[in-house]
Amino acid sequence: MNHNIQDVVCIVLANEFTYLPLPDRFYSSNAESSVLEYMLDSIWTVFDKILVVSYIEPPLEIVERTNSVGARIIMVKSSSPTEALKSSIENVFAPITFVISGDRPLIKPNVLFSIGYGIKNFDCLVPKWNNGQFDVFLAAYRTDKLKDFLYSQNVSLKFEQFPNLLENASFISIEDDLKSLDPELHSFIRIEDVNDIKKIVKIIKD
Repeated sequence: MNHNIQDVVCIVLANEFTYLPLPDRFYSSNAESSVLEYMLDSIWTVFDKILVVSYIEPPLEIVERTNSVGARIIMVKSSSPTEALKSSIENVFAPITFVISGDRPLIKPNVLFSIGYGIKNFDCLVPKWNNGQFDVFLAAYRTDKLKDFLYSQNVSLKFEQFPNLLENASFISIEDDLKSLDPELHSFIRIEDVNDIKKIVKIIKD
């Protein structure tokens, strides 16, 4: 890796959708694979250090298969993203932490790279929609700023508010910049219900 590129740790925040099965893994047309494995197919090509933070005990066969790409699973007690990050951030010593929700099976490597290594000297680099909403769970953060927030945060603050607290925050346009890397914006499809699963399966099979 180029020594001018900052070291990045990727934290995958597992949730109730992370271990669900999906069909047709990229390298096998007849084997089921979990949402996590679909994600790791992209993540491991971009980041050397991967932590999967989970409050759900993952199936043993998934643990065994993900070991091959160097993903380390850390069990936490809380399903709250803020608390899960707080429980795992002590294991991060790299200057940059990339945070991604564990429900994006169609994440693209070039989107990961552009955000993770595009932070430069900013405190964060967060994708932003033209309507003003931004995606804190597919974003890069300076680790020391992230630790400051997690260790001293007011209980009333949610992680979604974190970028607004930073003086040196940077946002990257999803429609204007990232769409050129992912024309269908599949990287931003999150599984939130059964209909989302059906939509993703249709994309995989098409």
